[in-house]
Amino acid sequence: MEKNGSYILEVPYADPTELMMDILRHGPHVEVLKPAELRRAVGDSLKQTTARY
Repeated sequence: MEKNGSYILEVPYADPTELMMDILRHGPHVEVLKPAELRRAVGDSLKQTTARY
């Protein structure tokens, strides 16, 4: 556990789309630190979602 109460997890994955769905269901309670490609993909997905509202 980090000093601020958060956790840093390393999650092995084969399918980035499946992992993105798991990440996105946690909303603002999760942040992707790396790899940069996954972080960018999650950010792009969130931008597309918020553009609808």
